Parts: sequence; structure tokens; C-alpha cells
Amino acid sequence: MIMIATIRSELTKISTLPSVWIVTGILLGLTLLLQVQGYQGIGLKLETLDANGMLWWYNSGPVPADLEILSDMAAQVFNPGIFFPVLGAVIAGAEFRTGQLGVSVLAVPNRMRLVLGKTIATAIYALGFSIIVSAMTLLATYLAVKDWQPDLIWRPEAFIGFGGSILFVVAITLIAFGTTLITRRTMFGILIMMAFTGVVMTQVLYGISPVLDALTPVSAARNWLLQSEGWGPGGGPAFSSSPEVGAAVLAAWAILAPVGAAFAIHRRDAR
Repeated sequence: MIMIATIRSELTKISTLPSVWIVTGILLGLTLLLQVQGYQGIGLKLETLDANGMLWWYNSGPVPADLEILSDMAAQVFNPGIFFPVLGAVIAGAEFRTGQLGVSVLAVPNRMRLVLGKTIATAIYALGFSIIVSAMTLLATYLAVKDWQPDLIWRPEAFIGFGGSILFVVAITLIAFGTTLITRRTMFGILIMMAFTGVVMTQVLYGISPVLDALTPVSAARNWLLQSEGWGPGGGPAFSSSPEVGAAVLAAWAILAPVGAAFAIHRRDAR
């Protein structure tokens, strides 16, 4: 019961922070923009559809239309999800910006329980938000394909892709959350997560060692979600591990970052 009360209290705190509402609104606006672009992109791709159900979208040759659009659906949740670390950093950073951490510790003296409650509350908030993003993607994709294959969005592959993307959003938010609690600065948490994204986009670490690249969280998420068998060739940076390894690495980051934060806060309070 004490844990439930802690989680409820932290959820209330998150949902009443003006900074969280501002970031939430910005992310929703960004997501809407990306969904509009995704809707337009699917329309352009379907203009190249041939009688065999193939898209001639890539110079490398035709790709199955249904698999390509299923890939796009997952990417349309993944792409805005890259910006969700800002949400995790803002939630964690509010404790230090407003001097709230001392009050929180007084309310919940057990620091480990406090961080666990904050972590679960943050995960619940990110989960709800990612479900909204998925619903927006579902609607945008349906509008784009309703005159071609309106049942495409109900395929099991679509929901598997959505499930993975939702877990990615939750994981990446928790990683930023834990990193910010450790560094005690919202901007540090954001910059660290931006650096991880930059590593993937520039392929700097991949050029040095694909193994090291595979151990970074954003690269791990990409390795997991965006190279499913049968999907279109896509493009962008090379993959540095298998989907299974990517999923394991991302899960490890999502667990270890909050655990590290719990120990950091415990040690600092003990001093």
C-alpha cells in the first residue's frame, strides 16, 4: 500500500508540473507534424504501386507494399520517440529545479522506494503518452491506405511493431530520467541523450567499433526495431547488432539507469 501511495503521489506530481505539460504539448505537436508527413509519404509510395503489390520507391528495386507500409508504421512511432528523452529529463530535473527533492525525501524517507515510485510513475506517464502516439499513427496510416488495404492496420505485424515502439518510448524516457537524476541537471540529461542519438546518426562510434556502437541505447533501439525481416531496405546508418541483442541492450539501459540513480541519490543524501 505504501508503494502504491508513493506511485500515486509521483503521478500527481508529474501531471501537475507546468514544464511537463509544456514538453508534452510540444511532443504532441511534433508527433502530429510527423504523422502528416508520414501520411503524405505513404500516399507518394502508393502512387508507385504495381499490379503485383510492389512499390517502386527505391532505386534498388521493388519492395512488397504491405511490408513497407508496416515498416513505416513502426518508424512513425520510433521517430518522435527519439525526442521523448526530453520528457524524462524534465520530469527528473524538476526535483532539482524547484528544490522538491528534499520535500520528497521527507515524505518518503526510504530513498530506494522513492526512486522506484518515481520510476514507475514516469513509466506509466510515458506509456500513456506512447499509446496516444500509436493511436495517432494508426489513424494516419488508416487514412492513407483505406482505399487500398483498409485492413492492413489490423495485421498482427502492425501490433507487434506498435508494441515494440511503445516499449522503446518507455525505455528511452526512463534512461533519460535516470541519467538526469544521476547528473542532477535537466540539460545534462538532455545533452547526454542527444549525444547518443548523434553517435548513431554520424556513425562515429560504428566506424571505430560496431560492438561499442551496439552498446549505446539509441543504436540498440534502432537495431531492435528497424530491421525486421521482410521489411523494405529503408536506408540510413548501418545496423550494428541483431534485433535480439538490441532489445537486450536497451532493456539493460532502462533498468540500470534508474538503479544507478537510486544509488546516487541514496549516497548523496547519506552524506
